[in-house]
Amino acid sequence: MSIGVLASREVQPRLLRVKEAAAYLGSTVWFIRSLAWSRAVPHVVFGKRILFDRGDLDRYLESQKKAAA
Repeated sequence: MSIGVLASREVQPRLLRVKEAAAYLGSTVWFIRSLAWSRAVPHVVFGKRILFDRGDLDRYLESQKKAAA
């Protein structure tokens, strides 16, 4: 691959900060923090940062789906 092709690809981080996770789920920062505090979603504490894996957020969403009546 040429350098131009690599430069044009956007890298999507695997781990999201609280604000990014809130945007990803379309929720508030406080809701995301409450998910971490209640241990509803696995997370990583890296220094003072709370980080969420995109896959864990996706699995949480799937587990919250309700069946159609």
